[in-house]
Amino acid sequence: SYTAMTAEIKSNRDLLTSKDSGATDLFTKYTTQLSQVQVEIDSLKEEHDAISKEITTKYGLQMDKWCGECKGGWGRCDARVEYLRSTYGNNVILSKVDIMKEGLCVKN
Repeated sequence: SYTAMTAEIKSNRDLLTSKDSGATDLFTKYTTQLSQVQVEIDSLKEEHDAISKEITTKYGLQMDKWCGECKGGWGRCDARVEYLRSTYGNNVILSKVDIMKEGLCVKN
């Protein structure tokens, strides 16, 4: 909740401005977490790049050409992909590929 977040921010700010060794512990904790998240981001970026390359190779499509805002017979393409994901659990990337293979929702 908002109250919990603001309380944590205040607590952390107070800790960081104090001369207490807890500030060093908090900084170390956040630095470690940041490093772990960065490793995960790098891994996901590599996976994303590999999938994009595979899609380009297999279907001749470039995912950066996805429009998302144009309208097919179902409304906006992004809304269609979200509907397929939330209703049927479809993979977002595969849903986009299926739409793009039909020549829809592709920026020129």
